[in-house]
Amino acid sequence: MEENSTFALTAMITFTLIVKLKFTLRIIGCTLLAVFTPTVLTAQTLPYGTARTPQTCPSMVEPKTGAPSVEQAKMYFLCDQEWESSVGKSLWLISDLTLEVAPNSRPANGTDLEYNTRHGGEHLSMNTKQPVYDIRGSFTRYICHQIKRLNPVGKNCTVSQYPNSTGICFRNTFGDWHCRMIGSSKQIGEHLPPPEN
Repeated sequence: MEENSTFALTAMITFTLIVKLKFTLRIIGCTLLAVFTPTVLTAQTLPYGTARTPQTCPSMVEPKTGAPSVEQAKMYFLCDQEWESSVGKSLWLISDLTLEVAPNSRPANGTDLEYNTRHGGEHLSMNTKQPVYDIRGSFTRYICHQIKRLNPVGKNCTVSQYPNSTGICFRNTFGDWHCRMIGSSKQIGEHLPPPEN
């Protein structure tokens, strides 16, 4: 009799533990689904499959004198190079940016005018009376197209590297800083995902 009672108690404890384990696993599964599903759904519903947006600069007038810092030059470079094109519906993003700023300025010259436009051919109105600062560095450019049947999520970007680029930081006629670099590029590939960060 006592043996049957012990067996019944053991069976009941085992059953309770199994139920609790199933319930715990179900909670873990639902939690993981809740964590990962929004990311996937968001990526699928965003026009370019990424939450990244072009860099914006609330102000571009600092520093008032002297060279921009490396961080300022990076920010101004990104503001000049990241954008969304309404023509062709594409998003241009930069990653892996490295940049050096020359410590000394020099007078602007005629060859600097090649840096006087940015995305979409926008004219930057370089002030040639102000000194310029040479810069050099490298970056990776992503041109991502809107998600469509021919451009599915994770396969909608063309990626190119610019390993040895040079350029300048300069002021325009409104006193805003712009930093531009150009150089030879190497295409990494087409139908690639957007940058992760």
